[in-house]
Amino acid sequence: MGSGGDEMQRLGALTRLEFTRGWRVLLGATFGVGLGIAGLLTYTLGLFATELQRDIGLSPAAYGGALLGLNLALAAVMPLVGHLVDRFGPRSIAAVGSLALAAGFIALSRVQSVTIYAAALIAIGLCASLSAPVAHTRAVTAAFDRRRGLALGITQVGIGLAAALVPPLVATQIASGGWRSGFVLLAGLATAGVVPALLGLPGKRREQYAGLVPTPQTSTSLWPSPLFRLQLLAFTAMALAFIGIIAHFVPMLRASGISLPRAGALAGSTGLSVIVTRLIVGWLADHVEPAWLGAASCVVCAAGALALAVGGIQLALPAALALGCAIGAEADLIGILTARNFPLGDYSRAYSAQYAAFTVAGGVSPLLVGMLAEATDGYRVPLLAAATLLLIPAVLFALLATQKRPDQIILDTRNKNS
Repeated sequence: MGSGGDEMQRLGALTRLEFTRGWRVLLGATFGVGLGIAGLLTYTLGLFATELQRDIGLSPAAYGGALLGLNLALAAVMPLVGHLVDRFGPRSIAAVGSLALAAGFIALSRVQSVTIYAAALIAIGLCASLSAPVAHTRAVTAAFDRRRGLALGITQVGIGLAAALVPPLVATQIASGGWRSGFVLLAGLATAGVVPALLGLPGKRREQYAGLVPTPQTSTSLWPSPLFRLQLLAFTAMALAFIGIIAHFVPMLRASGISLPRAGALAGSTGLSVIVTRLIVGWLADHVEPAWLGAASCVVCAAGALALAVGGIQLALPAALALGCAIGAEADLIGILTARNFPLGDYSRAYSAQYAAFTVAGGVSPLLVGMLAEATDGYRVPLLAAATLLLIPAVLFALLATQKRPDQIILDTRNKNS
C-alpha cells in the first residue's frame, strides 16, 4: 500500500513538472491555433456567403468550389509545412503564417468577382498554411508526455474559443460596416497571432523545445504501416461526411430566414461545443483508447445532422452543438492519435499527412453539399446524406481502436521470447 502511494505521488509530481515546464509552450500554442487559419477562416467564411452572392454572384456551388480550391492548396503544401517546422522550429513558422493569413484577409476584402475570390482563397491555402496547427501541436507533443492528450485538448480549445467568439463579432461588423470591413477585422486578429508565436513557441534549436520527451529516429516511410493507412482513411471519411455541413451551416440558416446576427450566434454556439468537447476528449484520451472517442463523435454528429434534416430550423441549436462535438473531437484526435501511434520523430510528417488528407476531403465536401443543395432546392438531402456517411468513419475508428500500436507489438514479441 505504501509503495503504491509513493508511486502515485511520483507520477503526480512528474505530471506537475510537465505543466510547470511546458506552460509557456501550451499557452502560446493555445492562442496561436485560435488566431491561425484553423480558428479564423473555417468558422467565418459562411458569414460572408449571402452578401458575396448579392455583390459578386457567389452561388452555393461556387462557394463550395472556392473552398475546394482553398483546401487542395492547403493540403498540397502541408508536407512542406511539416518539414519546415522540423527545420526552422515552430516559432518562426507560426509567426510568418500569421502575417500571411492577415495579408490573405486583406486581399479578400478587396475582391470584385468570384474568380478573384477563389484565387485569393487558393493563395491563402498556399501561404497561410504555415499558421495551421502543425507547428503548435508539434511544440506541445515535445513538451508533454504523461498528459499529452490533455495538453493537446487544451491547445485545441484555442480554436474553440475562436469559433465561439469570432463569428458573432464578425457578423456584427458585417451588419454595421459591410462584408469588406469584416475581412479587415479578421486581418487584425490574424496579425495578433504573431504575439503568442514569438512569446510562447520554441525556436529552431532542438533544446529550445523544452521537451521532457526524447525524440526517436525518424522512420523511412509511414505508408507501409496498416495503422497509418487506417487512421488516414478514418479521418478522411469523417471530413468528407461532415465538413460540408459545417461550411454551409450559416448559409443554411440564412436560407431559412434567420437573420445574420442570429446565424452568427448559432455558429458561435458551435464554438462553445468545440471548447467543451476538446477538453473532455483531451482528458479522456489519457485514460481510454482515443479511437473510440472518434467513433462516438461521428455518431453524435450524425444524430445532429439527422435532427436538423427531420426537425428543421427549430433544432438548429442542438444540431450546432452536435456539429461542434465532431469538430472538437477531430482536431484533438488527429494530434492525439498521431502522437500515440507513431514515434515523436515522425510526428510532423505523420500529422501533416493526416491533416492534408482531412483538408482535401474537407474541401470536396462543401462542393458536394452545395451542388446537392442546388439540385434538390434545399439542404434536407445533404443533411440526410451526411448523417448516413458518418457511419463509415464511425466503423473505421472502431476498427482502429482494435489495432495494436508498434510499441505494443514490440512488447508482445519480447514477452513471447522471454
